[in-house]
Amino acid sequence: MTAPQGTKSSAAAIPVVAALVLCVFGLYPLANTLTDGDAVQWYDHARKFWLVIGGSILLVLSLLARFQGERIDRLWTAASDFVLRIPKPAFLAGTALFALIASATLAIICFGRQPHNADEVAQLFHAKILLSGRLALPADPNPEFFGMDNMIDQGRWYSQFPVAGPAFLAIGLLFHAAWLVNPVLLALTVLSVYGFARRAYGEPIARASALLFAVCPFALFVSASFMNHLPVLWLTSLALWQLTIWMSAETSGEANKAAGIIGVALGIAFAVRPLDALVAAGVIGVMQVTQLKHGVRLRSLAAQIVAGLIPVAILFYVNLRTNGAPMRLGYDVLYGDAHSLGFHVDPYGRTHTPLRALLYASKYLLQLNVLLFEWPLPAVGILAAGLLAMRRPTRWDYFLIGLLFAQTIAYALYWHDGSFRGPRFLFNALPAIVILIARAPFLIAEVTRGTARRVATLALPVCVLVSWFVGGMSDSMPGRVRMYQRANPILRVDPADVARESNLHNALVFINEGRQARNLHYLWELGLSRGDAARLMVTGSSCAVRMSIDAEAALRPQRTEGRLDRLVRGTLRFDAQEPPTLPLVCVLDVRRDEEGSASFGPFFPANEIGPDGHLGGNVVYALDLGGHNEVLRARFGDRKWYRFGPKKTPKDLLPSIVPYEAPVTR
Repeated sequence: MTAPQGTKSSAAAIPVVAALVLCVFGLYPLANTLTDGDAVQWYDHARKFWLVIGGSILLVLSLLARFQGERIDRLWTAASDFVLRIPKPAFLAGTALFALIASATLAIICFGRQPHNADEVAQLFHAKILLSGRLALPADPNPEFFGMDNMIDQGRWYSQFPVAGPAFLAIGLLFHAAWLVNPVLLALTVLSVYGFARRAYGEPIARASALLFAVCPFALFVSASFMNHLPVLWLTSLALWQLTIWMSAETSGEANKAAGIIGVALGIAFAVRPLDALVAAGVIGVMQVTQLKHGVRLRSLAAQIVAGLIPVAILFYVNLRTNGAPMRLGYDVLYGDAHSLGFHVDPYGRTHTPLRALLYASKYLLQLNVLLFEWPLPAVGILAAGLLAMRRPTRWDYFLIGLLFAQTIAYALYWHDGSFRGPRFLFNALPAIVILIARAPFLIAEVTRGTARRVATLALPVCVLVSWFVGGMSDSMPGRVRMYQRANPILRVDPADVARESNLHNALVFINEGRQARNLHYLWELGLSRGDAARLMVTGSSCAVRMSIDAEAALRPQRTEGRLDRLVRGTLRFDAQEPPTLPLVCVLDVRRDEEGSASFGPFFPANEIGPDGHLGGNVVYALDLGGHNEVLRARFGDRKWYRFGPKKTPKDLLPSIVPYEAPVTR
């Protein structure tokens, strides 16, 4: 493969500055320097891995390139010609299909096709709400049994997430395959990445970028989830592809079509993840402003704006119906102004400061080194090397650099630490990251000769092979798969399998998630906000929180004023006493958890929604709250009651279904 010639530019300083910033934030462990080594505790291991394994690979490649140079040149030419000779439809179909099958396989073997965090759970249930023909359900009469993080139950019952994310999952639920939605979107993203790279850089880099994206572990593992990052990734990559068409459009029809697709893609993305969409729209908008001298493209912006406003208007309408105001998001309903971007006290009582923003930016970039490709060489280092070798930056180089840094800065300003199988807040910048890394060997080859040039061209393919096929290392694709498979098997329990294997009919099943979950739900029952409850949970021991909750619940009449302060004081006072023995209620809590527990996460969205908008269906799943469960007799007394949590024998890995026996305490 030969690198395409970029347009000449005298302003080559931007890639150099970008490379230096990436080195400071993404190679040097700045996050650890700011936290005395706490932020990225695996960094020393990773550095040794890069030096030993990565260094050994580079040494071997250097020896081969030095003494077998002509053979390597012939082999590389033959391999490149082979890839380029594959008909484009066959290449794209094969690459996209590989991404789909790989991510779907990971969803099965690593995650059991089940949601694993609160975001996935809430959006999956929200998708069921939409399929029931409603924007929200009436608030449940017993919210303490069915409450979940990221779910709003203040008069209406729905998730905090903008409606378009759950709408994508609802499409999958229609076909009883919500778990396949994200793998399909990843396959479509691969096609869009190819489309952008081909028009921006030419066929060789387009194929290299598509292949690299299809084998990217970070993309595959996140795609094996129910997270809403994939719809935005696909829509953003589609907008990037159409931007390249718009930039070269000579007719009004071509410009209007591309602009319309850009507008609707970014508009829908805004209705899924507003901040990601605004970042992409801002960078794309700057790029478009540079081309407004052409009348055809200037007039097409009207089509882009109109197309983009349609999905935004739908989101605003849904917000008005659910959140009470068009521009009010569900996040604001749950957390108020504490959820906003910038430096302030966050929903959990911590202050987001400029120093923590720098910490987050460094942490996210450091994570990319390992979790992006699982390579024995740091991904950010390869990206920086490519930028340093860039002698003739094109406008698309500046564009991709801008997209990467805009995404990083935006989420550094956001108070939450976004990690999910990698730095998920950088996920929407993956097209920019992967294309720049795919471009790096070509750029380095342009400015080197002989051994160095051969090593540069071979390093990435060898890293891919090592990552995917050397199974003995923990830092590899097989190693990461093993890590997820060895995680608690309870997280992969399928509620449908539990109901079928236990022959459940007209049943109510209580899920024992553990005393921490019970305490949290008790606090919600007492009216504490999600943030206040989370802060109280870390104030003291589980037993202290439980005793404080019981003392507050026993107040007659109950006084809501000053409740949080009383709970905090009670928790601290109990722990300060250091009682020699635990109270009976705490002993029973521990004993129940020792018998066995399970995650409520997969079971909550397995609940069916009845015609009246309340939970119904063959099996209803509720959180096990001990003696408090009896309040459900009036509502579900006609059902058979079970508990899911206790193990049949201490050696069992998984919980089991047992007939319900009422606990003696709450």
